[in-house]
Amino acid sequence: MTESPPAGWYPGADDYQRYWTGTRWSEHMIRADRMPPSPDPSARAASGTPRSVLVRTLLTAAAIGTLLILANRAAEFVLAALSLPTRGYLRDWGALGLLALTLFLPATRAGYRKRDFLLLMIPLYSYFLICRIVWRISYLPFADWLPRDEDAANWRQVPHPTLPGELLFARVRRD
Repeated sequence: MTESPPAGWYPGADDYQRYWTGTRWSEHMIRADRMPPSPDPSARAASGTPRSVLVRTLLTAAAIGTLLILANRAAEFVLAALSLPTRGYLRDWGALGLLALTLFLPATRAGYRKRDFLLLMIPLYSYFLICRIVWRISYLPFADWLPRDEDAANWRQVPHPTLPGELLFARVRRD
């Protein structure tokens, strides 16, 4: 009987690497030039069980609804204080601007660059991006997305605690 290779990233087709769980190939693929963060023995990864899809969906919906209502009310308040019309495009753009400022720092913890907050000023696309940012924030301290190269040192790849063969990234703390 032959032993299977250990779990890890292995070269695949077309300059991609696939993850071998030790028993089967996972759905995870990355470009060959982009290596996932390697474990750092001096860092402690987040522990616990990640939120389920239902809990994550409920948290995301509640957060987005609250953010949209608060941003709209704040934009109306600011426009009224400036003696400007509180209805129409000015309020909508003001609400988007407030949402962009509100999500600026949390988005950087969820895999977005600081300059990506400018994308929140694009009508309609901003609502999609807000949903993605809040969806990712609701999963912290775990990540089911591959961290950016510049942020890879803050994450460690770990097996999913409840789904065998799946991967997660956990935020590491340096003591």
